[in-house]
Amino acid sequence: MCFVIASACAFQGGVEIKKKEKYVKHERDPNHGKGEIYTSIKDLENFFKEELEFVDDLRSLYDKKLISMEAKGNVGAYIQSFEDVVGDQEEEPSIMHHPINAYNLLRHVAVGWSVVEDTLEQEVTRKRENVGKRVMKVINRRDTHHIPDQPDVDGVAKGIVRLHDYYKFNTTTFVNEGVIETGDGFHETTGDLSVWDAFKIGVKGTNAMILGSGIQILDEALAKAQLEGVTTPAFIEELDMKVLRNLVKTAKTVHDQKLDRWGDRTDGHSTNPLPYSKNLAKKKKFMKNKDKMENNIKLEKIDLKPGQEKYQYMELCKGRDLRPVSVTSQLYCKYSKGAHATFTIGPLKVEIVSLRPYITIIHNFILDSEADEIVTRSTPDLRRSEMVGKKGNGTMDDRRVSEQAWLNETDTAALGRITNRIDHFLNLNATSTQDAELYQVANYGLAGQYISHYDQVLMEASKFDLQARDMFNIYAGDRLATFMGYLSDVPAGGYTVFPFVGAYVRPKKGSVVFWWNMDKNGGYDNLVKHGGCPVMIGSKWITNKWVRSNSQMFRRPCPRYSNREIRGFRENSKHQRGGFFTEP
Repeated sequence: MCFVIASACAFQGGVEIKKKEKYVKHERDPNHGKGEIYTSIKDLENFFKEELEFVDDLRSLYDKKLISMEAKGNVGAYIQSFEDVVGDQEEEPSIMHHPINAYNLLRHVAVGWSVVEDTLEQEVTRKRENVGKRVMKVINRRDTHHIPDQPDVDGVAKGIVRLHDYYKFNTTTFVNEGVIETGDGFHETTGDLSVWDAFKIGVKGTNAMILGSGIQILDEALAKAQLEGVTTPAFIEELDMKVLRNLVKTAKTVHDQKLDRWGDRTDGHSTNPLPYSKNLAKKKKFMKNKDKMENNIKLEKIDLKPGQEKYQYMELCKGRDLRPVSVTSQLYCKYSKGAHATFTIGPLKVEIVSLRPYITIIHNFILDSEADEIVTRSTPDLRRSEMVGKKGNGTMDDRRVSEQAWLNETDTAALGRITNRIDHFLNLNATSTQDAELYQVANYGLAGQYISHYDQVLMEASKFDLQARDMFNIYAGDRLATFMGYLSDVPAGGYTVFPFVGAYVRPKKGSVVFWWNMDKNGGYDNLVKHGGCPVMIGSKWITNKWVRSNSQMFRRPCPRYSNREIRGFRENSKHQRGGFFTEP
């Protein structure tokens, strides 16, 4: 491939920069992104183990009569609150894979732990510091551990409403039985969901402008309250039924205003297709809403309106292939020996997901033992993932809910072996920081997602953008190809989807999704915009390796094209310069 480094020249010691002010280098805070735990299921699992340890300490204080009768009331209530979270389930960290369990645990600690602290501090004052080590351990927990607070609880609540927005689970069984039920499965928990909790979840969803789904949960919570009364968790004051009714009424008013003004979906809000107001529903435009998006499905087009692109994206997240049979009937599976004789004896199973653009799944590329090794090594280094734009600045919000770590081949032997496989099977130089980026290892959080995006960092960047001035981008070139490996199975949700293609990929441990972001002549493929759908149940782990373009110039030299062919590429897309790859 004919990629040229324009303003820097490589030598043994690194990169020589001609004009210092033109280039930038990013310094990172090692503790940046460690303030929340709902953004990683692994963090939630670890927090469950931590909470179990402290609850056991409280049980000892309670059972061995090491605290006064006055303190026993609040401590006992906190222990009972934890037992309500677990219910009849095993006290295992994996119960955090269910959204209701995760919500109940974080709410239990966020509301109740400060009560326990105050209670035991009063014990210390009363006994004039004549208390045991266990009491002091509990009191000092906040000094050494992250205690969930409102942002964690709100993040989980909004995540649950987001799951309904995408997957339309049954809100009746959700509110009344703690079950997430869709057409594809039935995921239950014995943890209880009180009326107060259901209202909390619905309100946080509507505040986040997920109005349609938030109100549906509020309606079910109100119906439950009318049958059972307004049930509340420990340490929460009771709510008046009139207050709840007014909340629902206000939410529906806001819903109809946004629907009338903005339509049923933009990047910043979502509503039901029809208004709650009977008078407003008489408008002709709402009668057309129901099938509007469905009738406007377009593939291999990048000029979709945001609402239409989001509709296609969400349909794919449900496991619906949007392509006609004339396209899907051309797809196939094969055994491939790739680009190296090693795989002649043991070819790999390759599944063609899309012919244009060329997207494949390479099955069993990563061994289970290698996946487990990578997860173990990356866990201590996980930090909140950021949205990074052309200007290089990162923001953390719910468009991307995961935590990530960056690893080199020297960090674990498994990654060294995987890089060798990429080199041999895909005929790509993939060594970290020289030919490619470090391995990005990511664990998604509750309802974890990464909205639709391109992996290419320079496709639309001007020379003034920080991405275009970044030293590594100048030296290594853009992301030629994406190698995404699944390090865990995901029971429900978490698909990788391509809204312009109409295809999706279900996560499977050990499998790799591979596609080309650039063409053979250094141009771009603008159809490979993709995203990670919200994880409904389970813990999703992936690793990404982005192979950079400049180091591939000798392995993959540019083809020679005629002027007529070049004009054809430009007419096809403003980003295209050459033919597209069709391998492995």
